[in-house]
Amino acid sequence: MSYLYDLIAISPHPDDAEIGCGGTLALLTKKGYRVGIIDLTDGEPTPFNENPEVRIQEANESARILGVDRFLLDLPNRELLDSIEARMKLARLFRETRPRIVVGMIGMTPGTSPDHYQSQLIFDSAIFYSRLSKWEKKFGGLKPWLIEQSFYYYTAREQVPTNLPFQFIVNISDFFAIKKKALLEYKSQFKAHPSYNPPIIDWIEGMGRYYGNLAGCKYGEVFFGNKIIQMNFFEHLLTN
Repeated sequence: MSYLYDLIAISPHPDDAEIGCGGTLALLTKKGYRVGIIDLTDGEPTPFNENPEVRIQEANESARILGVDRFLLDLPNRELLDSIEARMKLARLFRETRPRIVVGMIGMTPGTSPDHYQSQLIFDSAIFYSRLSKWEKKFGGLKPWLIEQSFYYYTAREQVPTNLPFQFIVNISDFFAIKKKALLEYKSQFKAHPSYNPPIIDWIEGMGRYYGNLAGCKYGEVFFGNKIIQMNFFEHLLTN
């Protein structure tokens, strides 16, 4: 049984994956890889949007700009918890989509949504559940799926665990404009008063330039992992 997706990014809310790794997703699709985003929740309700359908439309248009497929797991926003049900639901989607690599959001985000850290816990467990044998009945007959590699993206809000020794930076200089365009589709999210939510592009620009500078390029996105990557694969997949 072969894989269907080269890489899937898991996002607690629509826009989180775009913030953390939108440039990398655009880079990979440009190179011909099949890429997807799984939103764990629809991100609603939010203070500046009265219609949840609006954000779904924005998310789908953002995905179109990046060139990725998009899936909604439809777990509850603001009430997202690491539970058996949530783990199984994501693991089932992993078995259905059969990604080779997955990336998820990392760490706690003090002062902002607790959904972010819960999404990491769900992500980690679902990777494990996806590969377990003798559980086919729990997944509607779907066979186990072993994900080759998993990594975490970063949005400058998270407390990164100190026991994650590995990181790499992807040069997204040629794809920053696409990332920016994809994020600006979320008009319902990023029209907040500056005192409530600093301008999104200023934030993204600063983070991109910081990690780009570390890597000797204009814009970069950083990723964390918990084991050494297989460079014979990644040096081809994540070249700039």
